[in-house]
Amino acid sequence: MNADSKPATLAAVASRLGDWRERYREVGLSVILALQATIIFVVSPLAGTGLFSSEMVEALRFSLAAVAILIVNRNRWVGAIVGVTFVISLICTLSLRNGAASQAVYVANILVTIAFDLAVAFAVAHAAFDSGRISMHRIMGAVILYLYIGLIFAGLYRLGALFLHPSFNGLPIQRRGALSSLLYFSLSTLTTSGYGDITPVHPFVRSLANLEAVIGQLYPATFLARLVTLHGAEADPRPGRRKPPRD
Repeated sequence: MNADSKPATLAAVASRLGDWRERYREVGLSVILALQATIIFVVSPLAGTGLFSSEMVEALRFSLAAVAILIVNRNRWVGAIVGVTFVISLICTLSLRNGAASQAVYVANILVTIAFDLAVAFAVAHAAFDSGRISMHRIMGAVILYLYIGLIFAGLYRLGALFLHPSFNGLPIQRRGALSSLLYFSLSTLTTSGYGDITPVHPFVRSLANLEAVIGQLYPATFLARLVTLHGAEADPRPGRRKPPRD
């Protein structure tokens, strides 16, 4: 193979990869939702009880990162952030498992996890709310973004539990085991179904909880409802049906 044929081959591979990504981009949103729901509602609670190891959580997070980078994401910088933050988080997790890591490593792990969640959420939001026909996969993408709001706030609450005292009443564990409890609190706040077993005490934590509750009320009524309405209008087979204007 001569030197001139190598760029042509690379360009052909890149073109095929781009076509493959465009074909399965929306399907990737449903895959991410399945992985995300498994992490939030199955693996995380079981890991909190010790039934699942942290390796299972990391394996699912790697799958989530792989789908976000290879299929859904179009931005190179976002893909780089997802990959780098995952690697750093994995290193921090392994250090924490050895028991020799300092609190700084624990805090770094929380920060890179928040950055990872923000990057994946950005890639998902760009795919879900992009121009074009609204499919069920894109509605699933909007649901992913809604759940990611809960994950991101859970990370912020973990930082509050470390540095703001007293931060919560009723929180069983204030350090490493707090993820499952604070994720439970975050989702309860997001859906405004708080049960009162864990309550914010510090003024800043209360402010975060109020902000999350407001977002939890407005997001389904605006962004998610908008996508569902557009999907229903585009799927309506009645002749002369006027579609709502697109932004």
